[in-house]
Amino acid sequence: MNTFQLECFLAVAGSLSFTKAAKRLNVTQTTITNQIKSLEDELEVQLFIRSTRMVEITPAGKEFVTDAKSMLNIANQAKLRFTIPPETQIESISIGCGSYLQLRLLTEILNRMNTEIRNFHPRLQVVEREQLSHLLDTDQVDVVFDVREGCELKGNMKFKEISQSDIVGVCRRNGKFQENEIITTDKLREESLIFSNPMALSPDISKLQQQLVEGRTPSNTHFAASSESSLVLAGAGIGITLLPEIYIPDEAHLQIIRLENAPKFSFGMFYKSSLGDTIVKKFVKATKEYFDENINALPNPS
Repeated sequence: MNTFQLECFLAVAGSLSFTKAAKRLNVTQTTITNQIKSLEDELEVQLFIRSTRMVEITPAGKEFVTDAKSMLNIANQAKLRFTIPPETQIESISIGCGSYLQLRLLTEILNRMNTEIRNFHPRLQVVEREQLSHLLDTDQVDVVFDVREGCELKGNMKFKEISQSDIVGVCRRNGKFQENEIITTDKLREESLIFSNPMALSPDISKLQQQLVEGRTPSNTHFAASSESSLVLAGAGIGITLLPEIYIPDEAHLQIIRLENAPKFSFGMFYKSSLGDTIVKKFVKATKEYFDENINALPNPS
């Protein structure tokens, strides 16, 4: 497998056209076809279904897109590392998250790292939650943010807890609920609810959603493809969604509704323990310190 094969694959995956991919890479269509064929032979899987009228990417091809982008990015970074003077060597770290709500928590941490480390180059990836462990297993990322529950520690993988958070309801502030009011799940059943894709959620939230969705009518039940979209719907006044409190931005139009006996889960970083890379160690330390100073130090209204 080489970088040119990956470039050809991503060009076809992005355009769903061998002709457009060839034009983009300034090569012949036959070259593209041969590169894709050799890649499929090496992977022992079909990446595209090609007919006279259209090109379709297979499920295996869709899964390989993330791997191809990561491998190509790592290869390009490696080339760059050896073509620049030592005084301008970059310090890179690759971070994986399961949602953009997690990603936004990193802004101030990355700012702190950027002020302390010369030529700091973070690479951020947001992928489906079930892909996170695979990225870490295959060294495509250095650090993964996720909840501890339901995640297995393999080999030299370690977990550093940075916060514990309740599962809460979130809705548009409308005067119906008092600030930090605590309600039962039975009371919650009476409200219009927004359910997120369970594959993107922690096991506890997925289980709670499953309990609440049973017996509901379509008129007061809404479904969202992601945690981000469920939060948008909740902010628009469509209903109440269930999210980890740590993910919820401090915005005036949003209101938190606390749940009686709400599950609490551990949120933190997964990374490899046998790391010689000091940049990863610095990031883990800086993240833990930031959360202790700014998140965990906040009083819990419950």
